[in-house]
Amino acid sequence: MKQWQHLTDQALIDACIAGHTEIYEVLVRRHEQKVFNVLYRFFGNYEISQDVSQEAFVTAWQKLATFGGRSAFSTWLCQIALNKARDRLRISKGHDALNDDLADHADSLFALVDQQPEHRAQQAGARKEIQTILDRLPANYREVLILKHLEEYDYEEIATMLNDTVGNVKVRIFRARRMFKMLYEK
Repeated sequence: MKQWQHLTDQALIDACIAGHTEIYEVLVRRHEQKVFNVLYRFFGNYEISQDVSQEAFVTAWQKLATFGGRSAFSTWLCQIALNKARDRLRISKGHDALNDDLADHADSLFALVDQQPEHRAQQAGARKEIQTILDRLPANYREVLILKHLEEYDYEEIATMLNDTVGNVKVRIFRARRMFKMLYEK
């Protein structure tokens, strides 16, 4: 697999479509952490995020030939993951039960820059508070804040992932920020 590591996503996709199915593993390894992070921030649950991440990669494999290259592969993949996340929320009829293990797996989600114990404790508390507020937001606001501020996608990429216009995404982010601020100040 090492000989494939240097290739672009599009070259790997082309190779997969041409019959080198084992190369898909390189794409998975390249993007699995980003997809998992988006889902974990969305759900706040390690196991559910892993399950939905796997579902997203299976769906991406099944639809790989339909990837048109109009966006980055990671954008397309996150769009699939968010669609799977929305499906899971609809099935579960809410998300309260999904946040039961946030504290147990916070370290696997956030890489700490400073390893000093007091700094880690402060950051852990801030992350937990941010995640708690995110969990209280409606899913459509939560997802745009995660994509914009935690995953650092630009407005165009978010619009592509959400099948929406850039203008609507900007409005949703503005409203989500306002709601987040309101909840934070409480």
